[in-house]
Amino acid sequence: MTAAQTLTLSLTASASPEQPWLDDLVTECPALFTLAVQGTGESSPDAPIKADTGMLGTVLGPALDAARVLGSSLDRAYMPYPAAFGGAVPGGKQPYTVSVEEAAANLEAAAEKVISDCPATKLAIVGYSQGAHAASKFLEAVGAGTGAVPADRIAAAALFGSPTRAAGSPVFPGSSNDTPTSAPGSSRDHVSALPPVSAPAPAGAGIGPTSDVATSFGSLSGRVASFCQTGDLACDAPANAPIARAVTNVAGQVEVGGDPFRAVQSIGLALASTSFGVAVDVVNEDIAVPKNSLENLSITPKKTLSQRFAEASDPAAKPPTGQEAIAALTKIGLVAVNAVVSVAKKVITPQTIAEVSAAGLSNPAAAFAVIAAKTAKAVIELVPPATSKRVIQQAFNVVKSEVSANKDLFDLAALTSYANTIAAHTGYASAVATPQGESATRFVADWLAAAAADVGDTTATGPSSTTATSPTATTSAVTTPRTTTPSAPSITTSVSPSTPTTSASTTPLPDHTPIQ
Repeated sequence: MTAAQTLTLSLTASASPEQPWLDDLVTECPALFTLAVQGTGESSPDAPIKADTGMLGTVLGPALDAARVLGSSLDRAYMPYPAAFGGAVPGGKQPYTVSVEEAAANLEAAAEKVISDCPATKLAIVGYSQGAHAASKFLEAVGAGTGAVPADRIAAAALFGSPTRAAGSPVFPGSSNDTPTSAPGSSRDHVSALPPVSAPAPAGAGIGPTSDVATSFGSLSGRVASFCQTGDLACDAPANAPIARAVTNVAGQVEVGGDPFRAVQSIGLALASTSFGVAVDVVNEDIAVPKNSLENLSITPKKTLSQRFAEASDPAAKPPTGQEAIAALTKIGLVAVNAVVSVAKKVITPQTIAEVSAAGLSNPAAAFAVIAAKTAKAVIELVPPATSKRVIQQAFNVVKSEVSANKDLFDLAALTSYANTIAAHTGYASAVATPQGESATRFVADWLAAAAADVGDTTATGPSSTTATSPTATTSAVTTPRTTTPSAPSITTSVSPSTPTTSASTTPLPDHTPIQ
């Protein structure tokens, strides 16, 4: 290894000024390290990384207890991030999309830190609501082979109320199984003994941008669970309501709290950008004007307007290129020029000139009246009745298509299911998810403990692990000290009687904040 490579590794192993919490992330190396991303309003940039609070506290607190019972080695950390929604909820004022990106970046940095410090440790990822959005983006990249860590280092992952859920997606996206797949290289004994998941899969989809929808997780499929309760708008939004997605996309890019002038400016910019993209697409793709004449005008939508707004408002959407914008403006300009020329030909005739001249000598106002009358008549004749009838019918079809595309917004039966959306969004610790009556959070807690036990069965004899010699070290049976030097003896001759995971023996009840 060159000196430059050594320096690079040294720099990446330490925390950046924006992520000081990374230095406190890893104290010892368990068999399984869980990285958790809380929901909107449940975290902050300086939130403690070991406090079991919020929705995910109902997962990781019990998971630590279950790990102790199994004698498996498990640790966890919560990613600090704004958890904001533009100031609409208590917490940061950052737009939702900015907050999600910061959460995903912190999750990526934490995953790299853990596998760098602990070569034998596997990772588990859990996320709730906005945190599930960030975790989903991270997991999708890992499953596609473009993520920050290798896919075989992810043992398990669970998302609750994820805005990235695909319409009608099963609990294990991309898999037909109703039980999780075991981690690569693990013993599989404990995970295979878990009960099946019987929670229904709602027909709706996540309310997040279309570009973030996760239909599967590539090579991680089967190891990622996505729990969604019927009526939870975050993950079960109406399938036939693209205008709702467009509104959510715009809202996710704005700041609505604090300074009202800044809020108006932020909303205006988001709407202007979206409207411009939609206008360019409609002119270029949906409106045909053969020979640049209004007489030949035709409207044939390839997509509904609401669908175009949903796509254009996606934060990942590319704005129209200069060439596309110029093409739209050119089409409009040529139509306008041809219309003016057509009107002029009918107005500026020898007969009109003679009438204006005669009237203008004695009554200038009458001369202007002659021109106005001729112009009005020419404009009316500009679009023949047959063309007008066709365009009116096409415009009616556009409106009818909009109603059909957004039919769930007009369906009282569909809307009724969202009457208790807050209860659905915050109820993952109570709704039954297995035939045995376990909740979704309880199932994931048992899954994490089981995965840690299975990974521990194989890593206990590996070069980076230590077999427990003390009967009191039940939660640290395969926990090894954090690797700080290349010296092998320092890794294999020391076993800590307890790990940071044992400090979370009690789990505070979460203060569920309504998530937008």
